[in-house]
Parts: sequence; structure tokens; C-alpha cells
Amino acid sequence: MLALTAPHSGDWLLALPIANCGLRISDGAVLVAVGLRHGLSLCIPHTCQCGVEVDAQGGHAMACKRAPGKTARHHVLSDVIWQVMISADITASKEPSGLTRRDGKRPDGLTLIPFQGAKPLVLDVTVTTSLAESHVDTAAIGAGLVAEQAANRKLSKYVLSFASDYIFKPIAVENRRSFDLSTSELFI
Repeated sequence: MLALTAPHSGDWLLALPIANCGLRISDGAVLVAVGLRHGLSLCIPHTCQCGVEVDAQGGHAMACKRAPGKTARHHVLSDVIWQVMISADITASKEPSGLTRRDGKRPDGLTLIPFQGAKPLVLDVTVTTSLAESHVDTAAIGAGLVAEQAANRKLSKYVLSFASDYIFKPIAVENRRSFDLSTSELFI
């Protein structure tokens, strides 16, 4: 419930549903979002394929490691950020080849023009959930803290690889609408 008190957590309710701007949400997505926001029953209680008992609110789908939506949420957020860059006339490369961190993984975006101090901006997206067992205690302390932890993990993975030539910004979002501080400062 703390996620609902986070700054800008309800901004999606104010967005005009303009399809050409990527702001159209399907009826099913609105139903799920409103249901999650108000703690309504969204499904029939059942046993998940991972073996966990799912309650009527269906929040387990946000935390299940076997849920198909996990990767989709990441890609949708990455695409939204890409659209924001295009709308702002920022020339950027999506998943730039040749720019990898030490484990061979690539960031989600790179500006092709200097962002600050003659350095391009490197972005990497992560979507986390406050509903996962490993995050429940942190989420109970305050809104956005799970996203803040995820951003710090991203920083530790990327800062050594890119610190001298690029500005790295993690984009960390909780699927219950909270952002880390760095993401809020960059986009809001």
C-alpha cells in the first residue's frame, strides 16, 4: 500500500488515452491496474505452476520467476523510454552493440550526443516488485525503497565498466508504480 503514496504513482490515471502517443492502455490492463491499486479480487485462488498458492488478488504473478510477463514488463518500459527519447529529439541507440559490461551484457540505451560534461548517457532498465518475498520487509519500510535497491545493484554492475567515458543512469521501477530517486530526477 505504501507504493500508492509514492510521488507520481497515480499519474497514469491522468494520461489521456492517445494511441498515437503510446498512451492507450487496453481494457484488460486497466482492469488489472485498478484491481491491484484497490486490492480487488482479480482471479480465482489456485496453485501456480511454480507451486505457490495464489490468492484472489493475484499479486503473485508480479513476483513469480516463471511468470511470462516478467520480461515483457522490462521490454515495455525500455520501449517507453525509447519513445520519450525520440519525442525529445534525443538521438540514441537502443541496446548498443560494442558497449558491454564485464559479464557481456549490454545496456538498454545510449545517447549518441553528449548528455553532460561531454559524456553520452548510458541507460539500463530494471523492473522489480515489492511483492517478492525477498523484498517484502524493505517495501514495508517505505515506497520506492525496492526500486532504490535495484538501482544500486545496477550501479554496482555498470559503474566500473563505464564510469570514465559515460554517464550511467539506472532506470529502476517497481511494478507497483514507485521509482528510484535517480529515475525520478531524470524523467519527472
